[in-house]
Amino acid sequence: MVKGIIENIFSIQDYGETHHILRLFGIKLKFPKKEYALKNKQNPYHYYKKNNIDITTVPKATGQIRDIQLANLALLKELDYVCKGNGLQYWLDYGTLLGAIRHKGFIPWDDDIDVAMMREDYEKIIDAFLKSTRNSDIYAEETYLGKSQTIIKVKHKKCPHLFVDIFPREYSNSVLDKEQRLSETKKLYQIRNSLKKDKTLDTSSKVKERVHQIQSEIIPDKYVEKSDIQYSLEYFYTEPLWIHSYDTIFPLKPIEFEGFSAMGVNRAEDYLSDIFGNYMAYPKKMGFGHSMYITLSEEEKEVIKKLGGQE
Repeated sequence: MVKGIIENIFSIQDYGETHHILRLFGIKLKFPKKEYALKNKQNPYHYYKKNNIDITTVPKATGQIRDIQLANLALLKELDYVCKGNGLQYWLDYGTLLGAIRHKGFIPWDDDIDVAMMREDYEKIIDAFLKSTRNSDIYAEETYLGKSQTIIKVKHKKCPHLFVDIFPREYSNSVLDKEQRLSETKKLYQIRNSLKKDKTLDTSSKVKERVHQIQSEIIPDKYVEKSDIQYSLEYFYTEPLWIHSYDTIFPLKPIEFEGFSAMGVNRAEDYLSDIFGNYMAYPKKMGFGHSMYITLSEEEKEVIKKLGGQE
């Protein structure tokens, strides 16, 4: 008991392979481990930023991060195949869409893939993978992320460091102007923030049940043609705008990503401006991706190389 009290006052624990968590009087702070911080400081891309070199000319990643990028690309290709075979739609989102527009592929210092799907298709993707995947090791699964958050991830059975995140989207059954969408975003943020603090929402099923209840209350029960599209409440977003016009998203358009024809939104430049502001500028932070410095087993390395077409 005494140990528990002391740990609540002050403790430092591992947070994955790259960070520590410091707890001090109930406040939690995440900070990088010394080796990870040093390697990030030596990040070669800082040279390009410091010298204001055209960001579109930054070279692609190398080494382990590139291997993981290409393996995740294989998961995206399988998602694309499953969606097309089952009449489902997805689109590249967040940093993945930004990478497609700015780099024709991955942002060099990033390694994960983000996509979005409308709710109707999102709820079908897990079963669609069970029915249609060409690789039995690749599957889709609802994943609880902590802090009352859950999303579906495309994963690989033999390598937990590979994944494609799928984020759900909803029709808002309204058509608003930009200022109104910003105002409504603040309301959604407050709702999501209250969910984040609800410690009873500790499983994916509980989160989805509660979110479904809330959204049935806040989204009008009526059909509106070309309704605005809003972020669902299963996840806590940091973007300033959580609602986009229908025409910003649809109709979806093919977009090049690492030489592969994936699906992107209708007005990608407008969409990225809403999310990132000046998306052609260097970001404030340029830390390497999720898996740059993780320790991989020999089996995982073999899986990654094979998926990435490097053996």
